[in-house]
Amino acid sequence: MATDAITQQREADFHDQWASSTRIEDVLVRECFEAPTAVENQFILRRMGSLQGKKLLDIGAGLGESSVYFALKGAQVTTVDVSPGMVETALALGKKYGIELEGIVAGAEDLDVPDGSYDFVYIANTIHHVQNRELLFERMNRALKPGGMFFSYDPLAYNPAINVYRRMDTQVRSRDV
Repeated sequence: MATDAITQQREADFHDQWASSTRIEDVLVRECFEAPTAVENQFILRRMGSLQGKKLLDIGAGLGESSVYFALKGAQVTTVDVSPGMVETALALGKKYGIELEGIVAGAEDLDVPDGSYDFVYIANTIHHVQNRELLFERMNRALKPGGMFFSYDPLAYNPAINVYRRMDTQVRSRDV
């Protein structure tokens, strides 16, 4: 197994454990976009405009909060995560909210979706987990329709506030990031 595959498996295992220890009832969907602390997602939503009928690829979707939120706003959402447990949780969360998501288990840089099929690609808190970022950006670009848009935010290792948080709560991230 290549180093990237080993790292990816550790990421999947870590996030599978996280998913298995999280109750669907505890997953906050609207708060991820509507809480006063969700300024990055509010900014992104304003730039996206109406999601009605749009196809959206949510890479590194985790528990599915963003995927479900986008679907509640009218998007057709494909939720992607390296963790089978996270994809399963996202699909279950969608059912709780009465919406259907398409789920794909894949590492972000291994993503294989039809070219030119998405209006939006959204990837949050994920790029720092990816080993081959050049391949990730190539895959995302191919997935977008002409004129499609990519949205992201990600904690940066050199951000002092992020590093304080990481030292305080070591249980919310895997050892590789």
